[in-house]
Amino acid sequence: MTMDKRLTPSELVRIFARVQTERLILRRPRATDGSAMFRVHGDPETYRYTPVDPDPDLATSEATLRRWLDQWDEEGYGYWAVALQQTQDEVIGFGGVRRFVWRERDIANLYYRLTPAVWGNGYAAEVAQAAVQFARAHLSHLPVVARIRAANIPSLRTAERSGLLRRPDLDEDEHLIFALGW
Repeated sequence: MTMDKRLTPSELVRIFARVQTERLILRRPRATDGSAMFRVHGDPETYRYTPVDPDPDLATSEATLRRWLDQWDEEGYGYWAVALQQTQDEVIGFGGVRRFVWRERDIANLYYRLTPAVWGNGYAAEVAQAAVQFARAHLSHLPVVARIRAANIPSLRTAERSGLLRRPDLDEDEHLIFALGW
């Protein structure tokens, strides 16, 4: 058995920095995306299924964005800013994979959070499918994991549509687990 060659951050950033799907542009976030992040992460509707409150202010969203940008700088990938192809400058959400430690193991955590105005169009599934595809192709040493609350039916469907497999053996008290490569 041969080991996969792990790509350097500079190689990964060339691969992950801008991805185009059928309808979306998935790009590395920019420092100027703070207000877009607050529009998504400050909206109570996007936190309907989470135990934490939405971001209370722009500064909180900007602090999270800085952490994400630092991870991009260090590792060459992370969560994307999501825009429709026809309106490339208007961010409609964030999603993708980033390295995360779960159960004392590095994973590629699958994430998708879009503004409610675009829900129901399959965009989250499109982001998730691209993220899983890129993670399996270029980060194959990391299992891809999505942790989802049982009541969040739309997110459960998105994880399934992304190609992740339901893993009841990994479930937690608060989350159902979907994974590949565990």
